[in-house]
Amino acid sequence: MIKQQGCLSQQATQRFRAGDLLLRGFDNDEIMEILEVSLSSVKRWRKKIERHGLAALARKPGSGSEAELSPEQFDELKTILAKGALAAGYQTDRWTSRIVADLIYKTWNVTYCRSHVRRILNNFKMSYQKPSVKLTKHSQEVVDPWRKHDWKRIKKSG
Repeated sequence: MIKQQGCLSQQATQRFRAGDLLLRGFDNDEIMEILEVSLSSVKRWRKKIERHGLAALARKPGSGSEAELSPEQFDELKTILAKGALAAGYQTDRWTSRIVADLIYKTWNVTYCRSHVRRILNNFKMSYQKPSVKLTKHSQEVVDPWRKHDWKRIKKSG
């Protein structure tokens, strides 16, 4: 088995498990079944190992996409976020990932998906906040009798 050091992503762990299986003589179909991956992935990994050895399965430094915002812009974003969403012109003081993505787009014309915005907030030691949805016309006095009588009747007939 391959000895791994440090913390590896799930993808990296899977690539190295595949590499180990390839080196131990497993065929493509067996690896596909064991790791639940596509045939094209197994073939790609096999080719990399044959050409450059097991190390070729490691992620290359800088192989991700470039950051769209500069370090100065990230500092400015952090300052804006610290002042609150109301101060930035939003109707709530909660920073949701959608609102932060909108802020980034309006300020720097850069588009980030919500999942990446959550990572940015995490890097700032902040958390995005999921807004709770409350009905504005909600009346507990109306809901309780409906739930007690009508809902039971509807549920039984279904």
